[in-house]
Amino acid sequence: MPFPSRILAVATLLVLLVPAARARQPRTLKLRFPRLGIAGGTNPEACVLVRVATAAPFDVASIEIRHRGVGGRFAVQHFLVHLYTGEQLGAFEAGHGRVVQSRGCLELGPTDRDRRQLIASGTLPHSRSGFPPGVALRLSPVPDAPGGAPAGLGFTLDGEWVNGTSRMRSASALVVLHRARPSAVRYAALPFADRSAEAGLLVAPGEIASTEALPAGRQAAWGPGRPGGPQTAACVLMVTGQMHKRGRFFGVDLIGADGTVENPAGGTPNPFVPGRSHLFGALDWTDEGALVLLHPLTLGAGQALHGACWDDNGAMRALRLGCEEVSGVPPGQVGAPAKPCTLDTDCPSSDPAYPGRTFTGACRPANLVAGPTPEDEVCRLDGIYVPADPVAGCPP
Repeated sequence: MPFPSRILAVATLLVLLVPAARARQPRTLKLRFPRLGIAGGTNPEACVLVRVATAAPFDVASIEIRHRGVGGRFAVQHFLVHLYTGEQLGAFEAGHGRVVQSRGCLELGPTDRDRRQLIASGTLPHSRSGFPPGVALRLSPVPDAPGGAPAGLGFTLDGEWVNGTSRMRSASALVVLHRARPSAVRYAALPFADRSAEAGLLVAPGEIASTEALPAGRQAAWGPGRPGGPQTAACVLMVTGQMHKRGRFFGVDLIGADGTVENPAGGTPNPFVPGRSHLFGALDWTDEGALVLLHPLTLGAGQALHGACWDDNGAMRALRLGCEEVSGVPPGQVGAPAKPCTLDTDCPSSDPAYPGRTFTGACRPANLVAGPTPEDEVCRLDGIYVPADPVAGCPP
């Protein structure tokens, strides 16, 4: 090939490669909540699953939320953006972009739907949240099936609207994730989750109880050197949590290196323990909110965050029902939730979905424990942190 032709071929190849490279790393990801009609005098909660195919991490500098159609007596009560961190992203395909009315988004998604992290929220017509200078939230792709290769990112968009008018109104929303410039990223922020408090979640029928009632729940904590925690110091940027429909309160304490509680003054009061307050607390299981820190909270060696839940099994929330396994004994134990039921006919003597367990044929009040179904509970401490730099420490 003559020399000028070789130059032309190389130049053409570069022109073709540059757009392809940019396509692999888009500047934004746009997540759409389709238009939803909302009758007058109602406040529905609805959810949408969004799947973004990618094998590469996406570093987020800021998250923008735009609401359309709202104003006056028609308002957004909450709008939450959750990142899916499970291993069954393929299940998002069936429901991708389909609006499902569901409290807490418990009726859609894969069986590990609770593996999700709050990353943004906003009720104003237009809001934008970001991270400290030099920090980007790293979203890592997850597989379509357990053990598979990274296939994409999954998101659950959870909206609740209040229509105080007498006529039908409609609303939609757009979430825009803005990618950070690679040269500007000095620290990669990561989601964290801790479900160790669930080892203490056991509530008898008709009772309200805390995960701290059992030793395993009292010892639950996330931090440097602990299971699921970083090996170095952690710079915590956000703290939140998750509960299901029988969760009444979720509280988080800051634990010092000596094991004592070191919550700052002016924390969230605990409605079940007079005089006790927490670093963070949540009362609404459908919208726990978040503690967003202006300056990172540094967790050094021995320090931790302790999460605990107060759950209601039939006192003021619906009673958990389950298929009886031993006559006269409420079914359900830690690690073995009761098989959900409504009627005795839901409880044949055996069920392939519950291997090694037999049933008396009676649907009875059951113990409330943590588990994978919407009838079971969740007590999960979530948040976002930056692993501390060994030399520079935490971001300013």
